[in-house]
Amino acid sequence: MFKKKEPIIISEENPLEIGKLKIFPNKLEYKDVRCNFLDIEHIGWYWLSQTINIINTQDVRLSLYIRGRNKPIVIKKQTMYVTPKIVTAYNYIAKKTFQNRLSFYTSQLEQAGGFTYDNCNIYSDGRVVSNGKTFSLSKADTEAFQISIKQGGMFSPKVKIDLNLDRDVILTLIDFILQNPQDPSVYVEGHRHQKEAEERSSYFLRDIVSLMAKLSGADGHVSPEEVEIVKSFLLETMGLGKDAFSEAVSIFNEAKSSPSSFEYFAERLSSRFEDDKNMLLSVLDLLFSIAIADGVLSAEEELLLLEAESIFGIKGQAYSHFKSEVHESKNNKEEYFLNVMGLSTGASKDEIRIEYKRLVMKFHPDRVHHLGDDFVKEAEIKMKEINQAYEYLCR
Repeated sequence: MFKKKEPIIISEENPLEIGKLKIFPNKLEYKDVRCNFLDIEHIGWYWLSQTINIINTQDVRLSLYIRGRNKPIVIKKQTMYVTPKIVTAYNYIAKKTFQNRLSFYTSQLEQAGGFTYDNCNIYSDGRVVSNGKTFSLSKADTEAFQISIKQGGMFSPKVKIDLNLDRDVILTLIDFILQNPQDPSVYVEGHRHQKEAEERSSYFLRDIVSLMAKLSGADGHVSPEEVEIVKSFLLETMGLGKDAFSEAVSIFNEAKSSPSSFEYFAERLSSRFEDDKNMLLSVLDLLFSIAIADGVLSAEEELLLLEAESIFGIKGQAYSHFKSEVHESKNNKEEYFLNVMGLSTGASKDEIRIEYKRLVMKFHPDRVHHLGDDFVKEAEIKMKEINQAYEYLCR
């Protein structure tokens, strides 16, 4: 019995070698050429298998077009009966570079409603224009490495499109166009709206994650409870996948140490959603839930919430409700005043003095006047509460 051939596994230690071509998991080497797969702009591919007088011949040609290199790398192979390793090489490189090569054509589609290939213009509505004549993809006959299209009857004009370059990508695009034909102008406009929506969503995620990071670290540390709320928001509310979640975590960590302020991210978010007050209100309530996640609303956190209210031009419902409840609980003055200063039960007088000095700096009129009169008034009220708390706790 014939022994089953083991599949080829490509690794850094064991690259796939075809003559002078070496293929690694994410790069290749050929003579003096070293490049990553992202540097491969196009792939030329031709494979002819034929049997003449009982003799089978495999004629294979692989061409790799590298960014910045005038001539492609060309590997040719002729064998009998056995499928050469070059086929494995093509399949591997084609899969690794598919999205990058696809974007070369889709960028044209998105800008002009069509793309150029083999001296033809192929449009999103299925039209193919060659030498001033118009053909339809719906009448195309697809062979292994060629597409033939007639305009009409037997003696009508005909166009042949060679599929030697980026064959896999072009066949995918043609199938997409046949399944979803659209007027080029409609396609371009639809893509523009989609891109704007994606950018809006991307900007929202970046800004809200940055706001959460700044608020979480406002009191000097990020508590496990705050982490859980951020994680829940990203995975459950936003429904992020693994990669998007990892990116959001990176944004969170970057924002914690970023010189950009909470105010900066709040203003960016507000400018993009100024017509969607419900969205901004939801953001305020989310920020508030983070601020009290550890059971204490610190003065730093309260200051940032006041900033957000002022910038957004709205009052957070959950935050306002919480403040009214706190004011109603003044019977326990020590607990109330500790909460005003963002301190825990048992704080020493030295800790109270240090926190007081820091809060005075934060709420000083010169530090907040740029946020508007309403904010200044809120800050003055807060400063009075801080003074009262300091006097009570240090009596």
